Amino acid sequence: MSGTNKTPRHLAETVCSELRKRRTAVPDEKIIVDLMETMYYSSLRTEESEPVIFHMVYLDPGQPDPKPPRNPVRDRWSYIPFAEPIPFSVSNVVKIAKSTDLRTSSFVIWPDKEDHLFIWGLVDQQNPFHKFLNRSAEIEPERPGIFQASVEGIGNIVVYMRYEKVAELRVNELIRFSLDIFREGPIRDLLAPGIKRYLQEVRSHLPDDIYMTDAGMDEFHTQQWISALCRILLRIQKIKNGGALLITPAIDPADLNVKYGINYDRLPTSLQSNAVTKIKSDYLEEHLLGLTESKPKEILSSQYFQLRRMEKDLRANKNEIDGVIWFIALLTRVDGLVAMDPDLVVKGYGVEIKNWQEPDNLFIATDRLATPAKLRPAAYNHFGTRHRSMMRYCSQNPGSVGFVVSQDGEVRVMTMMEERLVMWENIRLKYYSYAAKKKPA
Repeated sequence: MSGTNKTPRHLAETVCSELRKRRTAVPDEKIIVDLMETMYYSSLRTEESEPVIFHMVYLDPGQPDPKPPRNPVRDRWSYIPFAEPIPFSVSNVVKIAKSTDLRTSSFVIWPDKEDHLFIWGLVDQQNPFHKFLNRSAEIEPERPGIFQASVEGIGNIVVYMRYEKVAELRVNELIRFSLDIFREGPIRDLLAPGIKRYLQEVRSHLPDDIYMTDAGMDEFHTQQWISALCRILLRIQKIKNGGALLITPAIDPADLNVKYGINYDRLPTSLQSNAVTKIKSDYLEEHLLGLTESKPKEILSSQYFQLRRMEKDLRANKNEIDGVIWFIALLTRVDGLVAMDPDLVVKGYGVEIKNWQEPDNLFIATDRLATPAKLRPAAYNHFGTRHRSMMRYCSQNPGSVGFVVSQDGEVRVMTMMEERLVMWENIRLKYYSYAAKKKPA
């Protein structure tokens, strides 16, 4: 990244460039600059001592829904126009920002004939997008408008096109790409043994003819495991207290002082239960009942009630996993880190790192593979207490992975690679992709 300060204008230029790449009609760049500057300066204000946070969609109010589906789902978005459009200015945004929420609704922004921006109304039912983005849902809902943008903090604007994060302006830093360290690379490799044991445990509860050992099914359930870990980190972000999570093969009293020791294995067991139930339910639907065919078969009442029971169990599994993720995230509010084994069993919290030996070196990875030529040297003393203690532990305990969440929400991941302590920033936790997470065929 360049050392020069980035501004809302740079963000606007990036948005217009992306629209051109996608062969989408590009508005006058001055309009997008005005939009991003207004969002940015609004984020610097407060309303009743609270930050101004909101979401918007760049949507033509004259044609808000040009291609509606033939059979829309009940929770599909809709456009609610204001009786009179409101000029899109900092003062107006500050006044009405609380009428929208990143999880539920968006302002509709569009220029008039004189290229002046206005707030024309609201779009509702943004909950499905928020759930999918935060890995709480598997189905990708439809998104309105040409692009979307969120004010997520002071001087923090994130721009999306469908489910892809186009760019993020973080005060004076423009971030174009987040690193998907969970897809491939050293971090995925370190998590692989725990994932392998999870898949083996799932298979052990199923007949051989039900669990299809194809790559698609394995990858689908692997993503469920990874999503649970990402959701814990996302929850810690939202708590805004900062926190640390350590995945380590062994807890040595010489290195770690576990103040509150527990053996909480409900996350892996609930993930296993959910996977087994889902596989059985899918198999019953597709292979026994033929419900995916154009002409469904007649089914016995016993089969019908079995399927309904499985659907009820899946809802219960989902609620259980949600509760477990909240439980683990809240443990990070206590001083010290949360220690987990490679199977995601929580072994303790309020954990103090006792090692005081500083790492010999520290490098920032600028790609997910931590390619040696793309490593950037960094100074150990430039980071806070929580980061430095995790660096000390990981540098002395190869095979461990440390996750540190700052109070401002930045998540950093670190581990030893050969003789180097490597740290990743700007990691991808949410679903930033065009591809929906669909159940395997």
